[in-house]
Amino acid sequence: MKALVKFARGPEGVALRELPEPVPAEGELKVKVLAASVCGSDIHAVNDERVTVMPVVLGHEYVGQVVETRGDVQDFQIGDWVMTLPACYSCGTCSLCRQGLVTLCRDRRSIGFHVNGTIAEYLTVPARYSFRLPPEARTLEDRLPYALTEPLACVVRGVYEKIQVKPGDTVMVSGPGVMGQFASQVFKTRGAYVILSGLPQDREKLALAKSLGADEIVDSPQALTEAVYSRSPMGADITCDATGVPASLETCMKAIRPLGIHLQLGMFGGAVPFRPDSIFDREVTYVPSNSTAVTTWPITLDLLARKQVTMSPFLSMRLPLEEWRTAFDAVIHKQVYKALLLPDNHFSS
Repeated sequence: MKALVKFARGPEGVALRELPEPVPAEGELKVKVLAASVCGSDIHAVNDERVTVMPVVLGHEYVGQVVETRGDVQDFQIGDWVMTLPACYSCGTCSLCRQGLVTLCRDRRSIGFHVNGTIAEYLTVPARYSFRLPPEARTLEDRLPYALTEPLACVVRGVYEKIQVKPGDTVMVSGPGVMGQFASQVFKTRGAYVILSGLPQDREKLALAKSLGADEIVDSPQALTEAVYSRSPMGADITCDATGVPASLETCMKAIRPLGIHLQLGMFGGAVPFRPDSIFDREVTYVPSNSTAVTTWPITLDLLARKQVTMSPFLSMRLPLEEWRTAFDAVIHKQVYKALLLPDNHFSS
C-alpha cells in the first residue's frame, strides 16, 4: 500500500512509500481510509517540533471503512464507517486511562506520531477507541466531512469538558482558521455571545464565521477592544486562542476580564516569547486543552447529528496521496482551512 512516512529528521525525511498492508491485532479493526485530513500537528512532526518514533506513517485525522476485524471488537462489523481517537494505544490501567483521559497517559502512543497513522491506504486501530459515523451519513459526500471530527472534538473537549460556559458569557475567540471557526460554533451551542477576532486579510474567513453564527467579527485591535468592552465593560468572560501564535495569546490577555478564563486550543510548537505576568496581573485561569478524551466523542457526534455544528465549508482541498506536498504546503501557508488526502484518486478533485 502507499503511505506517507516520516523516516528521518527534517522535511526532507518525509516521503511516499510502498508498505505492506497492516494486519489487525487482537481487538483491532483494519480500516480502508477514505480521507485523511492534514493537521498542524502533522506539520510540527515534519519539522521535528513534535516527538515522533521513526519510521512512522503520518496522520491522525481520518474517516474510513472497516474491511477486517480480529477478536473481540465489541459490535463493530465489516462495512462500518469509523473514526478513531488518536492516542489509542495506552497502558489502559492507570487512573488517567480509567477516566478515559488516554491522551494524558504517560505510556500513551498516538497514531501518526508513535504508531503508523492515517495518511495511507489502510491502517489498524483498536476498536475500543473507535467511533461509528451517524447512520445519517449515507453517501461518500456525507462521510467526507467526518475526517474533521477529531479537530472538532478537540474543541468540544475544551468548551464542554474543561471550562464552564454560562449562557450569555462574552467569549472572544482569536483566529478564524478551522479551529477558531469550530470554537465559535461550539461556544454558540453553549449559549455564549461570541466575538471572533482576526486580521484584515481574514475578512472572507470572518464573513464565513458570521454566516455560521458568530455574533460579531472584528479584524483589528481597535475594533476588538470596542466590541469586547461595549458588550462587557470589564472584559471578556472567556478568551480562546485557536492559533498557537504568541501575539494571539497577548491579544486574549488584553481582552479578558479579571478572574476570566482563557482556553488555549492552539499548539505553539516550541519555545515562544510571552509575558506570563499578563496572566498573573488579572488572576486569569489559564486552561490548556490537549486533544480529546473518550467522553468527548459522543458529545461531538451528538452535536453533529443534531446539526449544531457545520464542517463541510472547511473541506478546502481534496488531493490524491501522490500530491501530499501540495496539501502540506497549502496548510503551511494557510491557503486552506483543511486539506484532505484521498488514497482513492476517484474521490479527489
